[in-house]
Amino acid sequence: MQNPGGGVRRTVDWSIGLDFGTAFSKAAGTKIMPTEAATLREVRPLRIGETAGGNRPYLVPSSMFLDRQRIHFGPRAIARLVAADLEERELVRSFKRVLGANDFEDALNRFPRASVDPDRLFRLGDLIILYLAYLLALVDATVDGATRRSRVRFTRPGWIPDRIAAAHEVMTTLFNQAHAVHQILGDALLAKDGLEYSVACAALDRARDARAAFSALDGGIYEASAVGLCHYSDAKTPNFLLIMDVGAGTTDVAALVRAPFGNEICIVRAGRRTIEVAGDHFDAALVDLLIARAKLASEADRMALRNKVIPVVRELKEELFLNGVVQFAFRGKKITCTARNLERRPAFKKALADINRLYDECLAELVQAGRREGVRCIGVVLAGGGSRLPAIRAAIARRRWTGLGMRIKHLPSTPAWVQALGAEKNYDYEPLFSQVSAAFGAAISAPEQPAAPETIEAAKSVTL
Repeated sequence: MQNPGGGVRRTVDWSIGLDFGTAFSKAAGTKIMPTEAATLREVRPLRIGETAGGNRPYLVPSSMFLDRQRIHFGPRAIARLVAADLEERELVRSFKRVLGANDFEDALNRFPRASVDPDRLFRLGDLIILYLAYLLALVDATVDGATRRSRVRFTRPGWIPDRIAAAHEVMTTLFNQAHAVHQILGDALLAKDGLEYSVACAALDRARDARAAFSALDGGIYEASAVGLCHYSDAKTPNFLLIMDVGAGTTDVAALVRAPFGNEICIVRAGRRTIEVAGDHFDAALVDLLIARAKLASEADRMALRNKVIPVVRELKEELFLNGVVQFAFRGKKITCTARNLERRPAFKKALADINRLYDECLAELVQAGRREGVRCIGVVLAGGGSRLPAIRAAIARRRWTGLGMRIKHLPSTPAWVQALGAEKNYDYEPLFSQVSAAFGAAISAPEQPAAPETIEAAKSVTL
């Protein structure tokens, strides 16, 4: 198997794409032969959510709960905190966002809030390493030790455009240490009753001294670019393509161009941007709305309600936009709000306006590039869990023409070739694929080279 960077890769059985998301983590894999590239016929979402004991087969909440004795991960972390009914405590949640800091080393070395870790035992970097080790353990348990005979690629936002190589290096270092922790702890990371503090600390100490790198780790790819590869695998996709990936922590945009011959895919650099306005902002607006409607007298009561809502706010938001109304019980009182109530909140309107502005600016860059080539049609894809929000879909879909005689073609979230896979039971493609598409793209792609991020060579290694 040829390495795009030169030389021959080791023999592997699987290509695994890992998407450590701000809200949910996802994984996809494709079996490959020693002499073949990854194929679309074999790629599947991995049921890591089911392995984790959650009610979403393919999604694992990127959450942890420190109960002062044990660390709980994923869906069990949320269940433990809710069952404990601790109004003063919080989950480790949205902690991936620390990787967007200008000073990576300082951010990773900080302690979380006392409501997250009252004992100040774990730094943010420790928590990310432990969670990534848990994610690797889930993949191994789901696909029978796949990470030992795989090439593994991670996805990442474009947090700091002028420091892509640094961000790539930080992610690689964290995965290397997570792999060492996984090798030390094995299935103990998946124990239903959690991981003892002392065991976790000992594993972290040993991992810091470990010199062996995670040999299966095969680089990373920008999340929106990974989504684009999924859609470019359909020959009918327009050559000029804009990907809007609305996650929980960031909204990532990639303006992509596929060459008519050779299938090389390039990025329009000015149309590749990340902003830290995304699903978490809409969640925060919902939390504030519920607190306002509760009409509590004291700040302590309002904080207690906040801590009770936050662990389940993403589920509440889904219910709200599915049914148009949601109800939450707090100390015997029922708090009700409607989708319209939320959409009228200033914080909701501002977040929506910021995302819409980003779309307009990146679309303009791709339009400018398309005009130089005489292009008549540009494709647009909405991806990410946040893209399911009706207000976002309506704001993006209203644009059909660029005003310069160039048509905008809004593509389905799920490309046709994914529908043809069909063998995965209970895989409801349309609502799910927008969330797992970055993991799919990472699984079928060659790694992005951090030294030359404007070009992706991955399309050449994907065969139909």
